[in-house]
Order: sequence, then structure tokens, then C-alpha cells
Amino acid sequence: MVMHSSRNGPTGSQPRYLASTAVLLVEVIKLLASLTLASNDMCKSNPRRSPAEIAALVYRSVFAHDCWKLVIPAALYTLQNSLVYVAISNLDAVTFQVTYQLKILTTVLFSIALLGRKISSRQWMSLILLTFGVALVQVSGPISTEDWRERLSSLMQGEIPVSSGFKGLMAVIAASLTSGLTCVYFEKLVKDSLDSVSLWTRNVQLSFFSLFPALFIGVLWQDGASIAQNGFFAGYGPIVWLTIALQALGGLVVAVCIAYADNVAKNFAASLSIVVCYAASAILFRTPLMLHSTGGAAVVLLAMYLYTSRPGPRVMLLPMSKERHSAVENPPRPLLFQLMSPR
Repeated sequence: MVMHSSRNGPTGSQPRYLASTAVLLVEVIKLLASLTLASNDMCKSNPRRSPAEIAALVYRSVFAHDCWKLVIPAALYTLQNSLVYVAISNLDAVTFQVTYQLKILTTVLFSIALLGRKISSRQWMSLILLTFGVALVQVSGPISTEDWRERLSSLMQGEIPVSSGFKGLMAVIAASLTSGLTCVYFEKLVKDSLDSVSLWTRNVQLSFFSLFPALFIGVLWQDGASIAQNGFFAGYGPIVWLTIALQALGGLVVAVCIAYADNVAKNFAASLSIVVCYAASAILFRTPLMLHSTGGAAVVLLAMYLYTSRPGPRVMLLPMSKERHSAVENPPRPLLFQLMSPR
């Protein structure tokens, strides 16, 4: 909600701030925060070390022999952001929001393939419901059956230009696959080495390698001309800085969630936040409630209940043994009757 306000609120005579600069600052803040937490962990392990020794130890742990593995998720995150930009540019908002929810299912598929996670049929049903519910909640405005029919028929019959139809659809599907692969790969990398490499050291490595695409591709290549004309911090204000701080904090919390839970739990938490945001927007900004969005919120809550709840114990009907059959036909008498009966 804060980000929406920063991107759509009035700016007066100031230009709108550039998203690429905000992304770079988020990575810088995450890098500094993770570096501080990693140094604090190493200081606790041996309080007698000097600051110079701790700095040298942090440097060796960050740039260890396996640090190159974090180049892969950093590059995949950059590719995912680029694909999202292409998809948004070539699809309408409704089609993008609905299709991009496939990342929930792709995350589960990569979790099964890379982590060997077991998903029951009940959980599969809840995940499909979650995808459907989140898609409904994120669709803004009234949507009729005719609207959906026109979108699908025009897309399938090729009435929409290839640049705005097929290209956008392929981009959003590729972004969903990239999102699932990136999240699961980072989870596997963190959990496989959590005993030897701390979570915050991995986060330092990820943020460090993410700086290069954010700087060279986003800031210099994409928005270099605007920054040269208006400056790096053009359009910045308290709401923009609050957005950047919340994004950085969210990135740190996601890392903890992935390390000590999993990406499926992260997806459910993100889905619940969408429902909370939908309800809060209706209360704070008096956004009208739509029937399909309200139904989608209910479906999300139902999916969370189905995924986290355990099925009740099954009643097993097995053949009775002779001893059990005799005990059922002649149950033991109460203790009072036993005492009163003659021996």
C-alpha cells in the first residue's frame, strides 16, 4: 500500500522517482544490514577478536570458494524483473495478474524436483485454490463473463497483435518459471550450507551480486538519461524512503522465512498479505468491494486452512480376533458388581 501511494500519489512540480534507483538502494540497504548481522554473529562466536580480525573473517566468508553459486539467483532475479516488465508492457493488467499467479505452482514443482518435498493430494488442492483465490483478489474492477470470453477468444484467434499478446503471455509464463526456480534454488543453497555458512553471509553474497545488474542494467542502461538530467534522488520524499525501507525489511524477512520454513509458507504468507491489503484498502481508501475479489479472499483463507490442517484419524475396520470378539460380546462388569458377586 505504501508502494502504491509512492507510485501514484501527487508529486507536484517534482518528477516521479525512478524505480531502478529504488531497487538499487534496497539492495544496498539489504547488503549493509546483512553485513552487520553477519559481523555480529561472528563477534558473538569469539568476543576476543578485534574489529580487524572480524572484518577479515567476514571478507573471507563472503568471498569464499563457493560464493559464485549466488551469481545464479542474482542473475535469475534480474531476468525475472525484466520478464515482468516485458509482460506488463504487452498484456493488460487483468491477464498479467491472473497468469502471474502460476508462480505459486511453479515454486511447488521446483520444490518437489530440487528438494524432494512431498505434497499430498489435499495440499495440491489447497495450492490450486490458493492460485485461483489470489488471482481473483488481484483482479480490480468488475469483470463479466463476456469480458473474459472476449479476452480469451481474441488471444487464441490472434486478433491481438503478436507483440502485445503472445509475447506478453510467454514472458509472464517464463517469469513464473524463473520465480519458482530462483526461490527454490536459493532455499536449497541456504539449507544445504546452514551449518557451515550463516544465513546472513548468504544474504550478503546475494545482495552483493545483485548490485551489478541493478546498477548497470537498471540505473545506467535503462534510466541513465533521466538520472543525468534530473539527478539520482529526483522525486524522493518521506513516502519513497519508507517504501525503500519496507522493501529492504521484507527482503530480510523473506530470507529468514526461506531458511527456517520454506517457499510454500512464504507464498501463503504473501497471499494472506494480499487479502489483508485488499481489506485495508476498502477501509482506509474506501475502495469498493467487488464480489469476485471478496470471494477470492475467502478462497485464499480456505486454501490456507486446507494446507495447514491435518485430516482426522481414519477409522480402520479390521477383522476381529477371537479374544476381541469375546470381549465385545461379554464386556467386563463394573468393579462394584465384581465386589458384590459371590466368589
